[in-house]
Amino acid sequence: MSAVHGLVRVRRLLLLIGVAFAALPVGSALADTTIGQVGGQFQPNFSAVCSGVLADTNSSYAVPAGGGSIDSFSIQMGPGLAGTQTGFLVLRSAGGDNYEVVAIGPIVTLAGTGLKSFPANVPVQGGEILGLWLVPTSANPNFCVRFANPGGVVLSQDPNASPSLGQTLSLIAPLSGSVDLNESAHLSTDGTGSPPPPTSKDQCTNGGWRNLPQFKNQGDCTSFVATGGKNPPSGS
Repeated sequence: MSAVHGLVRVRRLLLLIGVAFAALPVGSALADTTIGQVGGQFQPNFSAVCSGVLADTNSSYAVPAGGGSIDSFSIQMGPGLAGTQTGFLVLRSAGGDNYEVVAIGPIVTLAGTGLKSFPANVPVQGGEILGLWLVPTSANPNFCVRFANPGGVVLSQDPNASPSLGQTLSLIAPLSGSVDLNESAHLSTDGTGSPPPPTSKDQCTNGGWRNLPQFKNQGDCTSFVATGGKNPPSGS
């Protein structure tokens, strides 16, 4: 085969690849979304709800149709944050004011004031909503909700609640619907529920491996990178 014919074949192949990529739906490679919201103005008048089980029925805090997997949660709280123990919740409507606990995240102790993010690997279904469990025995924060306009609806339960998987809770909304939880979640709809695997050791060091739940420690993560993925993750 002549060099000219070879060049023509390469050009045709590149053209076919270009057409194939053009045929993909826009955003198909980025099938991720954020549920909920963090930041904004704190609502000190609702500090009394900052204990026990909380959930938010604002539509932006609900899992969209089709579901997916939540791979991380973010929480932002105001003064008094240090020492608070919290874990994320996912709840499913059981009719009326009743909600079933379908997922409970690991309990973490927050330090300082500001945004806290932690990894998760939780399959979720459309319509399920985000929640929080603020452990009653910890130093609960003064502010856990944000101003919402148009108003969201934060639901709360007995401040001494200790939720368990499969438990049905009767949640009662506070007097005003002008607040939302200062919480968000990253939803992956690609079916994996995990962030992309690391491509450099830098992604594993300085605690970076903690954001990759498929690895049990830093060495597990760096070994994966060093072997080009031949040494698979050991799991968390």
